[in-house]
Amino acid sequence: MRQKATAFLCALILSAVVSLAAAPTDETGAEAAPLTVSTQYLFDLDSRCKEGEGLTVTLRYSGAQPLRGYLVTLPLTDSLSGKVVQEQVAEEVRDLRQGMIASGAEWTRTVCTIPKKTLGDHLTLAAKVDVLKFADGSIWGPAALRESHLLIGTLDGMDFIAKKTELQKFVSPISPEQGALPAGEIRSEKIGPLKIESGVWKDERGQEKVAVEITNASDKAIRGYLLTTLFFDPTTGKRIRRVSTKELETHRNASEYLAPGATWVADPRKFSYLEDGKRAEYKITVDLVVFADGSIFGPMESQESTEVLGMMRGIDMERGANVDEVSAKKER
Repeated sequence: MRQKATAFLCALILSAVVSLAAAPTDETGAEAAPLTVSTQYLFDLDSRCKEGEGLTVTLRYSGAQPLRGYLVTLPLTDSLSGKVVQEQVAEEVRDLRQGMIASGAEWTRTVCTIPKKTLGDHLTLAAKVDVLKFADGSIWGPAALRESHLLIGTLDGMDFIAKKTELQKFVSPISPEQGALPAGEIRSEKIGPLKIESGVWKDERGQEKVAVEITNASDKAIRGYLLTTLFFDPTTGKRIRRVSTKELETHRNASEYLAPGATWVADPRKFSYLEDGKRAEYKITVDLVVFADGSIFGPMESQESTEVLGMMRGIDMERGANVDEVSAKKER
C-alpha cells in the first residue's frame, strides 16, 4: 500500500488485552509541555474502528512556534504495581506543503481500542507527550521512545527532498575524490557488509584526525549506514568520547547508492587525548547498515540509527514510495 507525505500517522501499540476504568482523563504531558492531551472512552462501537470501542483524544496546542509533528503515548498503568500493561501511541507529521499547527489550535483523534468489558479502578490512563517538533526544526520533550526518533528522522528526510538543509550536508555521502583519506597508521577490518580502512589524516593546520574509508563488501547496494567511533584510554579502558557518523543517499536516487565494491569517505574526526598528552585509542563499530532492498544489518543500539531509518522513511514518503520498504529484518 502506497503512503503519501500528507498522510496522518497514527500508530497503535497493544502489549496486552486488559480492562480499565471508564472515567475520562485529562492529563498534561511532561512539565511545561505546550501540548495538552485529554482522553474519553466511547463504549459504543465507533464506525472508524473495525472492532472495539473508540478512544477520543483531544489535543490542545499553546506553544509559540508552529507545530509540525508530535508523538503522544497513552500508557495504561496498574496503580497498585506501577506496571504499564497496555500502551497506545498517537503521532502526526506534516510536510512543508501542509499548514502547520498554530498556537491555540484544538483537534481530536480517534484511537481504536480492544473492548473493555470489566471496570477496574486500579487501572489509570494518562497521556504523556514524548516529543514535539516545530516548524523551525527545534524539538521539545524527552524523546525517550524509539518511535519519537523515527518521527524526528521522518521530518528531516522530508526536508531533504523539499529544500536544502544544514543537516543534509552532514549526512550526504562523500566521494573518495573529495574526502579525507587515511594516510598513516592505517587499519583495515571488515564488519558485516562493510570493509573499513581508518588511520591518521592531517588537516591544513597539521592537526591529526581519524579518517575513515568505507567500502561495500557485500553483493547488494547500500542506502546508508551509521558508524560509531569510541575514543578510550588503552590502559584503563575508560571511555573518553563517542562520536557517530551517518551517511545516506538523501534523494532516493538508486544510481547514487553505495554499490558493491564502491567506496564512501566519512568526515574526519578529531582525536581525543589523554592527560599525559598522548592520543587516545579508538575503536570503530557499525550500528546500522540499510540495504537497497530494505533489509538492515547491525544492533541499532544508537537512537541515531532509528533517526536514519526515519530519514529514509521521510524521503520515501516525499517520493511517493512504499514506506514499508525499509524493513526491520536483519541481514544474516
